[in-house]
Amino acid sequence: MPEVSEKEKILYFTHAKFITEGFYKTTMDEIAKDLQISKKTIYKHFESKEDLLSSVCDDRIRMIHKFMDDIVDSDEDSITKFLRILNKQKSMAMNCSAVWFRDLEIHAPDLRKRFDEVRTGKVTNTLIKLLNQGKKEKAIENVPNDILITAINGAIESVTHADFILNSKYSFHDAMRITAEIFFSGFLTPLGREKYSHTKILFENTL
Repeated sequence: MPEVSEKEKILYFTHAKFITEGFYKTTMDEIAKDLQISKKTIYKHFESKEDLLSSVCDDRIRMIHKFMDDIVDSDEDSITKFLRILNKQKSMAMNCSAVWFRDLEIHAPDLRKRFDEVRTGKVTNTLIKLLNQGKKEKAIENVPNDILITAINGAIESVTHADFILNSKYSFHDAMRITAEIFFSGFLTPLGREKYSHTKILFENTL
């Protein structure tokens, strides 16, 4: 196991703190105190709080790219890949608070835009690959990809908006899961639905 550098320790800790507590009201003094280091040590690696926040977002986006590439490049069937993506999204979203999303929308709209670009770019391309694979496997109905992707992106954008999360009884993960299951029920063939139900049970029993 490679040793974690000082910069990585700061980044990993701040990543966890920002997504659970938000970043707008979090100060560099708090981060330094929690890490039991000086602010000077933080500034040695990050020029400002804004630089640290940008690095947190870069790290999160890198994680999204990596897990999607790993899943798409595997030899598994399309339904298993879809479920693996949902499961990974669950683990990444588990501690994401509405405050994190609200802070992005209000105080860092440029960074929120970067996440939106990941959804309309990387995530869209991944979904297209899986939809095409699923159609070849007769697990997905022959519906137009562009219409389906547009509908999915619109739904995800709505249910992950901070106002929705703050004012509903659903967590970020639950909102994403329910949205995905609604779409699954609509575009899977009978064979695909059978495969989805069976594979979902296997996932639930091994997690």
